[in-house]
Amino acid sequence: MSKEKIILYAKTLGLPLTLIFLFVAQNFVFNIWLKIFSSDYSARLFWVTLALGIVFYGPALLFKRKYSYIYLFIISFLVSALFSAQFLYYRYSQSFLQFSAIRYINQAFSVEGTAKSLLTPELFLFFAGFLLVLAVFTISKRRKFADFSLPVWEKVILFLACVAIVFFGYQYLLSTEKKEWGSTSRLYTDVYDLKALVGKMGIMNFFLEDSFKYISRRNLISDADKAFLKNYAQNKAAETPKPKYFGNAKSKNLIIIQVESLENTVINKTINGQEITPNLNQLAKDGLYFNNFYAQIGPGNTADTEFSTMNSLYPLANDVAFIDYAKNTYSALPQLLVNNGYKTYSMHGDVPTFWNRSNIYPQLGYQKAFGLADYTVTSPVGKGPSDLGDEDLFSQSLPRLEGFKQPFMATVITMSLHTPFILPENLQTLEIPAQTNLTETQWEYLQAAHYTDKAIGEFISGLKKDGLYDNSVIMIWGDHGSFTNISSALGENILPELQNSQVPFIILNSGLQGINSEPSSQLDVYPTIANLLGIKPPKTIFGQDLLNTKTPIETHFEIVSGGIDAILSPDLTYEAGEDGIFINGSCKTTPNGEALAISACQNIYTQQLNNLRASNIIVKGNLLDYFSSNIK
Repeated sequence: MSKEKIILYAKTLGLPLTLIFLFVAQNFVFNIWLKIFSSDYSARLFWVTLALGIVFYGPALLFKRKYSYIYLFIISFLVSALFSAQFLYYRYSQSFLQFSAIRYINQAFSVEGTAKSLLTPELFLFFAGFLLVLAVFTISKRRKFADFSLPVWEKVILFLACVAIVFFGYQYLLSTEKKEWGSTSRLYTDVYDLKALVGKMGIMNFFLEDSFKYISRRNLISDADKAFLKNYAQNKAAETPKPKYFGNAKSKNLIIIQVESLENTVINKTINGQEITPNLNQLAKDGLYFNNFYAQIGPGNTADTEFSTMNSLYPLANDVAFIDYAKNTYSALPQLLVNNGYKTYSMHGDVPTFWNRSNIYPQLGYQKAFGLADYTVTSPVGKGPSDLGDEDLFSQSLPRLEGFKQPFMATVITMSLHTPFILPENLQTLEIPAQTNLTETQWEYLQAAHYTDKAIGEFISGLKKDGLYDNSVIMIWGDHGSFTNISSALGENILPELQNSQVPFIILNSGLQGINSEPSSQLDVYPTIANLLGIKPPKTIFGQDLLNTKTPIETHFEIVSGGIDAILSPDLTYEAGEDGIFINGSCKTTPNGEALAISACQNIYTQQLNNLRASNIIVKGNLLDYFSSNIK
């Protein structure tokens, strides 16, 4: 082979081939840095990412120089941006960015400070491909290289070689899966363990696979789904005829405090001799405190908590109901109270369009929503000067509550305990010794929790001072966990699947007091409130009145797959295995953890899976009226 021919091949193949193998390396490093790499999957990860690298960068081998650079510019930038986005998202939430989240990109501005706090030099590796293309293009332009292209027959051979490698790469992945599981369906239809999935196929293949499923799906609700829902409705358990404590708080105002990222683990905990949440600790003693209570969230986090508490429906695994199903028909708690003579309000220190609240709130029955424009930021807490601190939120909401016609419902949603937990130094009042087992983020979280606790205490004192407290039932709950692993740092022993889900729930001034340790979730809020206010809830709710339930239960589902990964009941605890297959999970007694045959959890698992499926059908098909009409 002549020297000229070698130079031609180097100029033609060098950059695309370098980008292809860089792409493979980026996938490996991505998994290693996020600690999801497994040597068991290294061979299939290599071949399948090599295949995708060829799909991405291989076409440039067939173009002339000018068009090759244009193509590589576009592809390398998109790949770099997606790698970086996935890396940051996983470090924040311990999950992977899905194609459906593209629709929520405008919500990302709310966590801009969080993203900045996660930026590291490691991200340069993910932009290495784009920077390489830019560098090679700049050099070639300066030196005015002549245009070049391979002969047609060589392009044909090169094309066939690429197709063969791509085919082999994906065939190797599928054949290995079939050898392990007896089928390839575990990879593409029954996705459960996302870490293992990304470990096998790489983050880019995962994103493309998820994108394909999302774009290609049609007619979300089938005739079989409607038949299932009809049968489910006809067999729905009858209501308790005379529930205890019915009307205990009849005609009282309802004040809800939904606290951002408040985990139950900080309640009644001390650090360096100081109570982390002294005010909430006292409120838990003054009222009825549920200490085995769990959040139900999907990709919408806070918005999903609002959805599940106000509707007693499960949030969705792949979508955010507040955005995708905002115009559905709902029988939400605010509307129920409006129908019973209440005025309904929401108070939140963000813009009304955030999580599409301005569109869904009317569907839920909120008559007035106060947002950021209705408040004055005197002491910003968060990433910027416009971030409303919880003290401002509560102090400026209090006079509004005083002016509302009674009875009213008011939901106050806090923000200061949101990541990245930025708190001005003068508000960092917890004295935590330098030598602790806390990470910097956990330290910041505890400081922010202490601040929010102070703001809540001042608010409750204000309600008592102006006379609203005695005429109101007050409910406080955390919307979801902090994703900081703070429970482990504080020595709490919680099921791994539920570490970011256990939140406190406190009911004040209802005539009830004590601690309730039965498993429960945010789906149970709606019927419990309705019972205390002496209002019959709709038959379509999925939660249970926590003051009357005979079978308290908490079901935690896996985001993305929608499968169940944990069930808690007073007698049984179910934990799914890594593959998500029921028989590969574990069944134990509650609370002593004695191992049982998996069949002991079969009934409870089937029941909860049916509940989850029915709720999803209702939301995705807008079938609440259909469901209601079939309940006996």
